[in-house]
Amino acid sequence: MPASRRCCIGRWWHAGSSRGPIIGCCSICRLGRTLDFLNRRLGEADYLAGSELTAADIMIVFSLTTMRTFTSCDLKAYPHILAYLRRIGAREAYRRAMRKGDPGMTPMLD
Repeated sequence: MPASRRCCIGRWWHAGSSRGPIIGCCSICRLGRTLDFLNRRLGEADYLAGSELTAADIMIVFSLTTMRTFTSCDLKAYPHILAYLRRIGAREAYRRAMRKGDPGMTPMLD
């Protein structure tokens, strides 16, 4: 089945809802395109805007880490994103912020 059709039959579960699965065709397709773009970009540069950490990195890390605790998203097909998350997670400032903001939470860096 072509990828365009596979993504359109995917399902998202609304956490804690008794309504069951919510079909999110457009959102799932858009997410795949976004992850493909990020993976390509992070294959070219260490961080989103180049060789140094910027506000863009700080803003997107939540979506790629903590948000995955609430909404499942497997990143195994995106090796550059995973390497990026390991770089972010190795930063002392990130570990310090996580200890302060989300004590006891294990960051999803893989």
